[in-house]
Amino acid sequence: MKKNLWLLVAVVAAMSLFLVACTGIPVQPAQQPAAQPAAEEEMAAEEESMAEEPAAEEEAMAEEPAVEPTEVNIAAIFASEVEQTFISTFLRSMDRIIADPPHGLKISLDYTESVLGADTERVLRDYAESGKYQIIWAHSASYIDYVAEMSSTYPDILWVDATSSELGGGNLYFVDMVVHEPAYLMGMLAGLTTETNKVGIVAAFPTPNIAAPSNAFFEGALAVNPDVETYMTYIESWYDPPKAAEATRAQIVAGVDRIYADRIGVFDAAREGEALAFGSFEDQNEMAPEVVMTSTIAKWDADIRFVVEEWWKHATTGEPYDAPSTTTWFGMAEGGSDLAPLHGFEDTLPADVVEQVMQAKQDILDGKLSVELNFEPPK
Repeated sequence: MKKNLWLLVAVVAAMSLFLVACTGIPVQPAQQPAAQPAAEEEMAAEEESMAEEPAAEEEAMAEEPAVEPTEVNIAAIFASEVEQTFISTFLRSMDRIIADPPHGLKISLDYTESVLGADTERVLRDYAESGKYQIIWAHSASYIDYVAEMSSTYPDILWVDATSSELGGGNLYFVDMVVHEPAYLMGMLAGLTTETNKVGIVAAFPTPNIAAPSNAFFEGALAVNPDVETYMTYIESWYDPPKAAEATRAQIVAGVDRIYADRIGVFDAAREGEALAFGSFEDQNEMAPEVVMTSTIAKWDADIRFVVEEWWKHATTGEPYDAPSTTTWFGMAEGGSDLAPLHGFEDTLPADVVEQVMQAKQDILDGKLSVELNFEPPK
């Protein structure tokens, strides 16, 4: 009986194993530690790494220097024809800067001449709204109000007005060509050589950049000849050669024999009246070799470089424009102006006269002689 009972138990056990094998129910292995915490740590580390990557990229981009510009486009407007020396000397200086540009820039210049009155705002606005120009240069004292308004309307453009003013600031720059130092030397020459003790000037308008050299011319004449009488005539035009000739004849009738020609048109009348003259802004001796003793020389190179450098600083750093409130100008010692040669007059003038004028020039360059800068129109 007992033997049969053990046989029954063995059969039941065998049948249980057979059923488990047929149903595929797995046998549970021994309990292992859960893997979930390790997976979460790995995923968190991966997310942190991914979050750090954009920050690193942004930091690298911030450290990279800004791309430097390769070109700058300039637009200019002029109040008269380009033959007028205030303009022609600027264009020649611009040609020199284009040939030898700061920072290797490709510089282009577009301009419109004889822009006056109501046309001024239209031309300036057309240039500004074209989106092409980074610098707009207004080359006349008559443009101050227009440029002041435009500079606030278009703050991304660097605006320049070629005249003297205390209205500068922000993106509005004032530069001027002040040739008062060589004008002083011409005045000395006039005062030392006049036979009538009467010297005169034929000019356009009583603007600051005309007043300064005019005052210096008279000052130079009086410094070497206190008996000199001075004559001043404004023709009220930027370019009117016949009117300038008429004013010259009137001065000659009054006894003037040495005339500073701020405007074109003086030389033929001076020749007719047997007077001698002085040129303005460029060496004008070739226009009348027997009449023009010497001339002031205007060099805008330093002014143009100054303006381009101010734009470059803004373009490469992103810093706002910060123009001086007063006018920027460069004297003889800084290469801003000069005195033209005496040409054939150097051989006919008394040696002591030439020596005295040349010594004064050297004293100006050495800082030993200071010429007063007076912007009040002479009477």
